[in-house]
Amino acid sequence: MRERAAHPLLMFILLLSLSPKEVVAADKAMVQTYHKAYTFTVNTFTPKIPSFDKHLNDFKGKPGLNYLEIGTFEGRSALWVLENILTHPTSKLTIIDVFAENNYKTFIANVNLSGEATKFTILSGFSTHKLRELPFNSFDLAYVDGSGKGIVMLSDLVSTWNLLKVGGVIICSRYSLSERLRNALNLQPADPGPHEAIDTFVKFYKPYITVVAFEEHQVFIRKNRSAE
Repeated sequence: MRERAAHPLLMFILLLSLSPKEVVAADKAMVQTYHKAYTFTVNTFTPKIPSFDKHLNDFKGKPGLNYLEIGTFEGRSALWVLENILTHPTSKLTIIDVFAENNYKTFIANVNLSGEATKFTILSGFSTHKLRELPFNSFDLAYVDGSGKGIVMLSDLVSTWNLLKVGGVIICSRYSLSERLRNALNLQPADPGPHEAIDTFVKFYKPYITVVAFEEHQVFIRKNRSAE
């Protein structure tokens, strides 16, 4: 039986107690989650894998799946989904990110290493702009992990819901937001953060969705019917 991933705080405390060589070994163990030796410099995704594995299980290996990811950084989450959910040759991924130069190079190198580069469509730019280029009712799965600003996240959720097929699932990250991240985003005290955006979305779309789970600061939402 697969063991549940350690709580992120406990993992952080454990890593602080390790020597530099042991930290490298621990990070290599995390990378071994993947089929290829990808390059990752930051890890916020590994603790979420048990939730992804459980709630996306029904989609595993299905033909013709279309996956949308907003905010990919170096591709850690997208590549896990590629290797574990989108295993059918006809599945596709659409990635939206405002890439920093080094992040983009690392991401592209990882995509090429996957051997599945033809499955990827990469849209570089702001999600509020790029989501407009995509057709309605065309995606089965969507991972919203972009801006932590509530006003942007709410816009991304509404736009993504319109792009999602009935029966599809949205995974929304960053339900909580630390004071450090609020400061990094230049959020004023009255500015909404992600949890306000998610709560607002769930409230107004309640007749059309099912909240599948709140786990690891993520919300899994299934689209039950369209609003048309």
